[in-house]
Amino acid sequence: MYQTAKDAKRHSEMVNGEITGNAPAYSAVTASWRRSMLHYGLTPNQQNTARQLSASELRTVKQGLDLLLHVASPIMEQLFQSVGRSGCCVVLTDTNGVILHRLINAADDTSFDEWGLRTGAIWSEARQGTNGIGTCAVEGRPVLIHKDQHFRYKNIGMTCMGAPIFNVHGKIMAVLDVSSARNDLDRDFAQVIASFVADIANRIEAEFFRASFTGAQIVVADGYSPNGTPLLASDRDDLVIGANRAARRMLSLQDETFATPIPRSDLLVTPHDEPRLLAAERGEVRKAIARTKGNMSAAAKDLGVSRATLYRLLNKHGLGG
Repeated sequence: MYQTAKDAKRHSEMVNGEITGNAPAYSAVTASWRRSMLHYGLTPNQQNTARQLSASELRTVKQGLDLLLHVASPIMEQLFQSVGRSGCCVVLTDTNGVILHRLINAADDTSFDEWGLRTGAIWSEARQGTNGIGTCAVEGRPVLIHKDQHFRYKNIGMTCMGAPIFNVHGKIMAVLDVSSARNDLDRDFAQVIASFVADIANRIEAEFFRASFTGAQIVVADGYSPNGTPLLASDRDDLVIGANRAARRMLSLQDETFATPIPRSDLLVTPHDEPRLLAAERGEVRKAIARTKGNMSAAAKDLGVSRATLYRLLNKHGLGG
């Protein structure tokens, strides 16, 4: 107990020293420590555990993210297969830090329960101080909180790696987190896991986008985005009806952009694009021939033109071969 009290005091002094220091710039962790103490009124040695939602409260929160949970669950299972045996817990939370879904090995259950990392527990930064879930939700970016980088002393046995998941409007809606209870997890290896978590979060986000536009055509916009794969959703008339965060950032799209339908070609136009009517005509000719497996008479009938007109269209579009 003496050693625990001594370590707790040392951690508190370290946090207070960083917060009250005169350095002109603060690290991301120190900035979160400052929020934890000065904005939320927390102290490093507080011992209260995470607040737990009731079953009915948790059910209500889950209902609002039902589609996300449906899409994320199998992908989280795959992530857990990769990290679960190394003493890691995989959780999905909402933006308030409420744990909605948790995957954990039975052998690690007691340790994480003691920390309060349970389904229905609230791990917001406002309640727990600096941590991989709450800090990720506040900053809207992947974070790695390694052991004593946690604000509260009771949490420094964990290493937490959180990554945000954004909705179809480009707003953060959830956090994917992997937390480890291993004492021998060094920061370099934790960074490898953190990168993996960020990739999986991007994958969940992309699958959620596709599931949100059932029946729409999903296309990848050309170009590089540091925010993941840029995706556009368009209707049967090739009018864009949605764009994920990566596409919004890359193409400078806002919610107001979608108030009026936008032809997809207007967003993805290149100097070598064919005029739209010609491209559409060429596409219809090719589809008719494909549908009829090369039977020109049937293809002409499908298009509503004569066989002679079909051959003129083939020559016009360079499809004679």
